[in-house]
Amino acid sequence: MGLYGAFSSSVMGMMSQSYAMGIIGSNIANVSTGGFKGSEARFSTVLSETLFNQGDLGGVKPYQFQRINHQGLLQSSDSNYDLGINGQGFFMLSTQFDGSGETFYGRDGAFQMRTVNDVSVTGDDGNTTTVRDGYLVDKNGYFVLGYGRNADGTFPTSGGTLAPMRIDPYAFIDQFEATTTAQLDVNLPSQVEAGHLETYAVTMVDSSGTAQDVRFNFTKSTTLNEWEFSTTTSQDPVAQVDTVTLGGTVEAGDVYSVTINGSIINYTVTGSEGGIDGIRDALISTINSHPSTGAIVTAAASGTGALTLTANVAGSALTTSASATNNGGTADNTASASTTVANVTNTITSPVTTLVFGSKGELTSPSNLPLALTFAGGTSAALTLDIGSSTQFTGDFLPVNYQHNGYARANMEKFYFDEGGHVIGIFDDSTVREMYRIPLAVFSNANALEARNGNVFATTQESGTAQVTLAAADGYALFLPNSRELSDVDLAEEFTLMIMTQQAYTSSSTVFKTVDEMTEVARDLKR
Repeated sequence: MGLYGAFSSSVMGMMSQSYAMGIIGSNIANVSTGGFKGSEARFSTVLSETLFNQGDLGGVKPYQFQRINHQGLLQSSDSNYDLGINGQGFFMLSTQFDGSGETFYGRDGAFQMRTVNDVSVTGDDGNTTTVRDGYLVDKNGYFVLGYGRNADGTFPTSGGTLAPMRIDPYAFIDQFEATTTAQLDVNLPSQVEAGHLETYAVTMVDSSGTAQDVRFNFTKSTTLNEWEFSTTTSQDPVAQVDTVTLGGTVEAGDVYSVTINGSIINYTVTGSEGGIDGIRDALISTINSHPSTGAIVTAAASGTGALTLTANVAGSALTTSASATNNGGTADNTASASTTVANVTNTITSPVTTLVFGSKGELTSPSNLPLALTFAGGTSAALTLDIGSSTQFTGDFLPVNYQHNGYARANMEKFYFDEGGHVIGIFDDSTVREMYRIPLAVFSNANALEARNGNVFATTQESGTAQVTLAAADGYALFLPNSRELSDVDLAEEFTLMIMTQQAYTSSSTVFKTVDEMTEVARDLKR
């Protein structure tokens, strides 16, 4: 290499070490950046023939090597929003809520919530209010993409549609799943007498998404080893209406009597009532003001000589009778009572199904009960109750197990992640539900991804396209809830490299200075 070639090698040395120092500075600056992946400065030899056909030139060329596939340390966190990746893969992020923006990939699982739209919410009282929705995002405000739950409760394993995940308390208030299957394991006491009743209260979800109370009734049959099973549910009560009809000639001394649930109301005709309707009106006034009957019914006129008695409490049965005593000159006084609107109580009990047990206490038939239940408000539930594991042993009535599918409308109080990436909500009806599943994006050459602002990455031709997979399923990684990945920068290593880089730069500058001095000597010799 000639004298002037020494300038080239020393200049390239200084430029290369400056480039390396820039990478070291970037690594150190991001030592506290969650999920940051550091880079290394690597060097390759530049041969003489590659530089402008000058055979006496040579040196070094730097390039940046990304450590994107390097696992950073995982730090525990007390935030349910934090999620770390232990292994390969990236979170998938969308810059726009509607999916029209770019898709990026990141490792920083320090998530938060971002509001997007105003939405209307109808409460249990029927009133509608406007609230802000909220979606799971990373620190850049990019939407974390995940799979929604299928109708059967499963999640897509591949080929599903990825979308932002709504996580505000009202996100699932309009979603429900009616109960279609249930299981009950119970022991019925074998030593009890016929007619003995055992009841067990459960809940299930009706066709409108409301949790309903259901009572299971078990009555010991007169037949050995048999029980009678029925259900009791709510229904809309109806107030009973009875009609009392009065007749006859209005004469002083006649007595009309109405008996309501054992309380007798008598009215003696004075002769000044002006007709049968006057007697009716006097009876109405007396019934409504009486301390006993006034609290039970409301009396009202309903036609000539007729009055209605309506129960004040719907579902409360009435027993009504009427009579007339003739004390005047004409014996034609009459009084009768009849029910015109039947009383309907607030519960209804289903027809009986006979449960047959074997000599060893095992249930022999039936093992499954089809139930068609109705509830107040006109809702219903059609389900199959599995009671095949029920027994009849000596001892106490013992419900061993009850469970049902379906879930009611409810507000989500909080959520958390599991190792498989499920977003699990805890609702105000005490249910726990898997609502979303977060996938992983893996690449054949992750180190070739393009770094973007915000510590996220974009695909390149060298990285290949993303393969969408699931944590805890394909062996690539596990999610660690309540943790977040730290920067993979090692400060001690970076300072060591800094010292080496500084020394290399100084040495290259010394070579440059020496060559410059040699050039000056050669110049002076020529003179």
